[in-house]
Amino acid sequence: MNWEAVGAVAEAIGVIAIFVSLVYVAVQIRQNTQQVSRSIEADRLAAFERNVESGNHFRELLILHPDLLKLLLKGYRSYENLQVSERARFALLMRNMFSSMQGAYIRQLSVEHDPHGFAGSARLLDDIVRNRGVQEWLDKSDMDWRPEFREFIGQRLQAIQQETAVESVSV
Repeated sequence: MNWEAVGAVAEAIGVIAIFVSLVYVAVQIRQNTQQVSRSIEADRLAAFERNVESGNHFRELLILHPDLLKLLLKGYRSYENLQVSERARFALLMRNMFSSMQGAYIRQLSVEHDPHGFAGSARLLDDIVRNRGVQEWLDKSDMDWRPEFREFIGQRLQAIQQETAVESVSV
């Protein structure tokens, strides 16, 4: 047997082995990519469901306890005009509401890495922050929010205050 022929056969076997290995690695990468995609989608769905549950829980409290709804509406008008015990309860309601919003915001950032994905909830947040009593409460509160959420709230407040200033000048 010719050593050159043996070398050529060994080279051919080596090329085939490398090709098979590359195909195997490509299949593994594809399967891993599909699994990661499914995992990301499951995380997105879980975050969405958590946000819905959180909002539903807060609304359920207001439905089951009409006195809390009355307090919330009274506090929306003016935090300063609430009695001391009402202020404490209103502050707790606001902490719960903003804590829920912060959770939703942080989940959005963690799953999507996109603060603009929170746009729908931001409109709801704007509706809440537009209330004079909420702004008074925010001015008096030193919240232990995460920096990202604190900055987001600051931006929303600034935008609302600019809108209000423009509306005042127009009228």
